[in-house]
Amino acid sequence: MRKRILWGAALATLVVALPVTAVQDQAIPDDALGLSKTSVYDVPDPAVFAYSDADAGSVGKRAERSYHTAPPMIPHSIVDMVPITQDANLCKDCHVVPEMIGQKLTQGMPVPAPVSHFVSVKKGQLHMGRWNCTQCHAPQAKVDVLVQSTFKKAR
Repeated sequence: MRKRILWGAALATLVVALPVTAVQDQAIPDDALGLSKTSVYDVPDPAVFAYSDADAGSVGKRAERSYHTAPPMIPHSIVDMVPITQDANLCKDCHVVPEMIGQKLTQGMPVPAPVSHFVSVKKGQLHMGRWNCTQCHAPQAKVDVLVQSTFKKAR
């Protein structure tokens, strides 16, 4: 009787252990783990790109906004304008012009800072929380899209 119980226990252990070992043999290949379909052990080199080297005022077409309330991209070089501090902000020289708000812009004219950036538009007083322009606005660069999007603008 004792021999039968031992054989039964051994058989039950074998029946339970067999599927576990079969599952362990089915490994997921490392190139099927992520969205990029490359090995997780590869170290990809990012694509090299350059920001616009156009001087301020000589810019042609501005980049389209990603969504309705997106801050506009900076279409010109800012290399000589950074770091931007509260006391040294070259952006203000061209873009803080309250009299241009709502006016039709022609090519080469700076886009004026919107009303939301001012404490008082009549006095031309910029809100002190808005002096760090590159916190929201980024220089535009010519880059390829990493993932195609089917997003469509609302009409």
